[in-house]
Amino acid sequence: MITALRKTNLHKLAAFIAEDFTSQNITQLEKIAESEDISVYYDHYENNFDGMLVCDEENNFHIHLNIDRGNTPDSPRGRFSFSHELAHYFIEEHRIPLLKGEAAPHGSLHDFEHRGLVEDEADYFAGCLLMPEKLFRKVPTGKKFSLDTILTLSGAFHTSVLATVLRFVEIGTHEICVVVSEKNIAKWFAKNSEFPDWAFRFKVHQALPPSTVAGEFFSKPDAKYTGVEDVEPENWFYPRWQPKTQMHEQCYFSDSYGYVISLIWFD
Repeated sequence: MITALRKTNLHKLAAFIAEDFTSQNITQLEKIAESEDISVYYDHYENNFDGMLVCDEENNFHIHLNIDRGNTPDSPRGRFSFSHELAHYFIEEHRIPLLKGEAAPHGSLHDFEHRGLVEDEADYFAGCLLMPEKLFRKVPTGKKFSLDTILTLSGAFHTSVLATVLRFVEIGTHEICVVVSEKNIAKWFAKNSEFPDWAFRFKVHQALPPSTVAGEFFSKPDAKYTGVEDVEPENWFYPRWQPKTQMHEQCYFSDSYGYVISLIWFD
């Protein structure tokens, strides 16, 4: 787990870099790489990785991005993979072992499951680089939260819905819980400090509670998303008190990652 202090330092570093390379909310990743003399290659690497940072014998850095996994220059997935590899370069503790030959290049696979501290730090840095907090908070999204809020932000920064959701959990203006699932199995969850600290009715890598909107969503294979549904806290949690406002749930299927993203929030 990344400590709060470490997150602060990574956030400051990413914000400092993004400040000089942002145009209309979009972080210019190619220009960042060019400014550091990093070569970038888009090629076919089958299903081996999304991105990889390599340091050659002359101490030159290269980023390889895998088209076979959807990492094209203009795709949200490609932009996240690019940003993730830039994180490995800019974070000294990641870059220096590559320079010294103390660490071998390794491909990064982006499925948002826990893969160790180094990958978690690069994911966090990537989100900060692509969605700087100052700009994130300025995007008009309306007063009421819903999936439309996330879609608006995703469009503004040209980022995937999943990456945008995780950034919103960090710096958004509404209490929210996110559950990411695949084939009705809970893979990952996140919630911000404003959301009640209640125990879940599920465990990671086990089936979702059948009474949830997400649990029902998997019976609709052609659906892209659901509407906003009123739900009871007991569907997802073991609530320790009765909330004064209505709980809602809305689901979205991520084409890029093949997961269902369930948003849970209160009015």
